[in-house]
Amino acid sequence: MSTQQRSAPPEPVLAGEEIQGNAVPGFMKPYMAVLALMIGDVRKAKRWLGDLIPSITTLTQTMESRVKVRMHRGLDAGRLTRLGPAPDVDDAWVNLAVSRAGMAKLLAGGAHDGDLAAFTDEGFQGGLAARSALLGDPTEPSAEGNPANWRFGGPGREADLLLIFGADREEAGAALLARIAGLATAADLGVLYQESGHKLDELGKEHFGFQDGISQPGVRGRLSADPDSYLTVRTVDPEDTPDAWLYGLPGQYLVWPGEFVFGYPGAGADPLIPGPVQLPGPAWSRNGSYLVFRRLRQDVAGFWGFADAFAQGLSARPGFEGVNAEWVASRVFGRWPSGAPLSRLPDHDDELLGADRLANNNFGYAAEGYEMPLVHGLTTKTWPQAAADPVGLVCPMSAHIRKVNAREAANDMGGRRASFNRRILRRALPFGARLADPQGADPLNGDRGLLFASYQTSIQDQFEFLCNGWANSSLRPRSPSGFDLLIGQNARPGAGRARTSTIFGQNAAAATLTAMSDFIVPTGGGYFFSPSISALREVLVP
Repeated sequence: MSTQQRSAPPEPVLAGEEIQGNAVPGFMKPYMAVLALMIGDVRKAKRWLGDLIPSITTLTQTMESRVKVRMHRGLDAGRLTRLGPAPDVDDAWVNLAVSRAGMAKLLAGGAHDGDLAAFTDEGFQGGLAARSALLGDPTEPSAEGNPANWRFGGPGREADLLLIFGADREEAGAALLARIAGLATAADLGVLYQESGHKLDELGKEHFGFQDGISQPGVRGRLSADPDSYLTVRTVDPEDTPDAWLYGLPGQYLVWPGEFVFGYPGAGADPLIPGPVQLPGPAWSRNGSYLVFRRLRQDVAGFWGFADAFAQGLSARPGFEGVNAEWVASRVFGRWPSGAPLSRLPDHDDELLGADRLANNNFGYAAEGYEMPLVHGLTTKTWPQAAADPVGLVCPMSAHIRKVNAREAANDMGGRRASFNRRILRRALPFGARLADPQGADPLNGDRGLLFASYQTSIQDQFEFLCNGWANSSLRPRSPSGFDLLIGQNARPGAGRARTSTIFGQNAAAATLTAMSDFIVPTGGGYFFSPSISALREVLVP
């Protein structure tokens, strides 16, 4: 960090009427739906798109609703997850993204026909299906996770357009989805796939039973010329520098917007100084973002069967006395089911810490944690501080949250905060009904999981790197490591796909976990570009 820093870094004003709202700040609604389309008649598709543009939800619209929710919930840690939706908020929103193939169809023969080559990202140019093996997806043609067997996105079923919906009420979201899907069909657009997702509970747990989405980065940037109109709420006392300049919520690192939206400064060597402007596309790609979508089936019975079997074997070993399936599963995640981090509570869960947004993400790995003074007299409860854990004795090096976010610890990409330019904005909700008993009858035959979406300015260097460079590696981001047993995949075929990781009990007693199969299986998806409103209107639908 620069020793010359004496004031808060000047953050750019984001184009609120141009950026689509699910990219920044994110819909974050309890209902989510996805609609994947293939273009038939290009002229009809363009007319349909032109009619759709006024309905696309922007950053400004999304923030107007977000402000109401923030005012309803307040910043009091004990209230943040227990009040439900704001009574005067009832939104139904939609955003749209275009694949490389779809963009080629829309640009063909026009003034911007040659612009497709200006998108330099190899992931976007190649497409998800062609690069699936790079992510560790199975290569055997018969495997469920092979693109040949996906619901959509595999060979011959790759989407041209992807629409993402968000709503406070399922009825309103489903009605918007049905209306737009009907108009798309009438315009000769083929529906390849549509599916809805829902929050499973108020806390936001996914199907394995763990709170999801806690560690989102804070996006730098302002909403207007007002120097305090920050996109991301700042909760650290402004007198407590440099932490007030580095964090939104305690532990929520602030990242320059160019890591997520084209045309803005990205991360630099000093987190308080903006790096180069990120514009890896034509001039009209400004205010756009790459969108990754993956339909991920979760093998809930398999995951908990694995955790229970290892717990039974471990519990009789010195240093692991009395451990249970939840203890083992939490070592895979790096958090307890409530969201409470192992780094702060190594031995047991606490739902109050899991729900406390001012404390549940305030920890690191390289050094002992500390309490940050907060604005408005807010305080966090006296949870134990995270101890320094450089080699993963508490939160394993292979834990999911540590694999995809190295935080302030040095890693194979460099020193402290070297992971800033690897972050993604994650948008996801579960699909399918909750499985009440992982070992009991399952009316869905295992067909439940996550509608996963992420936004970034490089698919190759952010999303794909996190998957292939870190989660799928037994040595990275820092050795000794092991695989991310949650999302990591071993690209070798058959029994060679076994993945291992090392965990520790009391007195540094070590044990190796071995997973013989994947607990999360890709069943569809694609790579897309989420254009600005102007790019849609003036370039893709002239």
